[in-house]
Amino acid sequence: MLSRGMWIALVGVVGFIALLCLVPPVSRDALVHHLAVPKLYIKAGGMVEIPTMEWSYYPMNLDLLYWACLWFGNDILPKFVHFAFGLGTAVLIYRYLRDKLGGIWGLWGAFVFLSTPIIMKLSTTVYVDLGLAFFSLAAILALFRCRGEGFSGWKGVAWAGVLCGLGLGVKYNGLLILLLLAALVPILVSRTVPKEGHRDVKAIGLGAVFVIAALLAYAPTGVRNTVWTGNPIYPLYNGTVQKIMGALTEPAKAFAEPVEEKVVAAPKKTSVRFHPLQLRTIIYGESPLDVALLPLRIFFQGRDGNAGLFDGRFSPLLFLFFPLILLWRRIPDAWRSDVGSLLFVSWVYIFLAFFLTSVRVRYLVPVVPHLVILSAYGLKHSVDVLKSVAQPMAKKVGIACLALFIGYGFWMNTAYAAYLYGYVKPLEYLSGNVDRDEYIARYRYEHDAFQYVNRTLGEADRLYFIYLGKRGYYCDIPYVPDSHGNHLVRLLYKGDELRNSGETADMLRRKGITHLVINMNITWPHVTKNGGPGEAESLSRFLATETTQVFNSKGVHVFAVKK
Repeated sequence: MLSRGMWIALVGVVGFIALLCLVPPVSRDALVHHLAVPKLYIKAGGMVEIPTMEWSYYPMNLDLLYWACLWFGNDILPKFVHFAFGLGTAVLIYRYLRDKLGGIWGLWGAFVFLSTPIIMKLSTTVYVDLGLAFFSLAAILALFRCRGEGFSGWKGVAWAGVLCGLGLGVKYNGLLILLLLAALVPILVSRTVPKEGHRDVKAIGLGAVFVIAALLAYAPTGVRNTVWTGNPIYPLYNGTVQKIMGALTEPAKAFAEPVEEKVVAAPKKTSVRFHPLQLRTIIYGESPLDVALLPLRIFFQGRDGNAGLFDGRFSPLLFLFFPLILLWRRIPDAWRSDVGSLLFVSWVYIFLAFFLTSVRVRYLVPVVPHLVILSAYGLKHSVDVLKSVAQPMAKKVGIACLALFIGYGFWMNTAYAAYLYGYVKPLEYLSGNVDRDEYIARYRYEHDAFQYVNRTLGEADRLYFIYLGKRGYYCDIPYVPDSHGNHLVRLLYKGDELRNSGETADMLRRKGITHLVINMNITWPHVTKNGGPGEAESLSRFLATETTQVFNSKGVHVFAVKK
């Protein structure tokens, strides 16, 4: 009966997510990158370098699949492609837990994974995070199989490396997974192979096999970026990587006598860089205790669109791994290697992510499958320990507390599912109450302006975005996307000095810009409240004398640059 109920719940959550996938894509990164870049490739007739889009150099293993969908004229199908990797991850979790703990635990793991809020959200978007989660889990499970076979050959380790490299070819976060699994291979080998079996040599050799296989799997992206930029992981560590590559390819130059260079004065303006955790205290007013509790808070707090609350939500059910730490000494010996490996990879990844970038749950998705498996182990261990408790009252209290916690976790997941349904509103679109453009315009204020330029402009025109969030997928006219307000700075300034209106217009004409698309909802408050002296006057003068406003909707203005 319990097994049947779990199957029904699992089918229900899969159907629910599939329903939410049936609407046009409106998620930010899909419109900036994962659909926008493949659309430009189709227009160009193949993969071409796009220097104005830094994100076009990112890994594209999943984006290639989205490219195929767009080639067939369908931009909803990519959501199902991404969701398929979520389903594939759920299958891996189910099969692993079924073999280790039993069928009901496999169903538990698959259901908890798919019903975790951040997984539900990502399953309905054209992102790539679920692809990295799939390959990350597949790689470590492949290593577990090799350990089970006593690391009797190198092919299984090479296959695990290929899976890890394919994940790196999905998203650069896979670099952390590669680092951790490369460290894990020698540890597993040294604890599995007897000393008389050349353990140390085998540990180092298989570790090297894993890394080489991973890099070969990543090679298509690495070679492309090296040809275009000289950096196989562009734009990460740009400049530093080129120097290292130069030292490797031309060592004579690297060790040559230094050439006297012309001394350049230091720039007048300097900026202070803060650690991501320091920024939380500055921007969100968090205390040192709040920051210290981040590893706990990510399981119980979270809100979509709120960077202070991690821009998404995990699930309290993932915290069920905790009994494994609390009762480590009572864990069955058969579990220890897998549980220890999963704890190592997941928590080192989480702490590295905390220290390297802003704390967002989406950046932690590669280890969510690991946490789900650990939660199943933790729940099973808790149940087994409670069964062995001799005092009836203590046993009842323990079972009640565990049941309440599980109920709380499911309630949180269900509440998020209700919120997500209310946000997406799939039936309004599927029933025909709103058409495609009306639906998109509800979520993207620039869509009306894009419809206008698509109707009235042509391939000879070129747009210059300001504060549009770089979202250009629905724009059919050639455009230069904005980046963190830099377009406004370039528009107004030449070095440290404000341009006059004529200089600004000449600069735009030299770049072939015919129209500006400006989000005045952000631009005008910025120049009037936060801008430097004269910025608001300079912008107003330029727009009044050198442009003609041709469209305005929802605060997004289209200006034609006078010839």
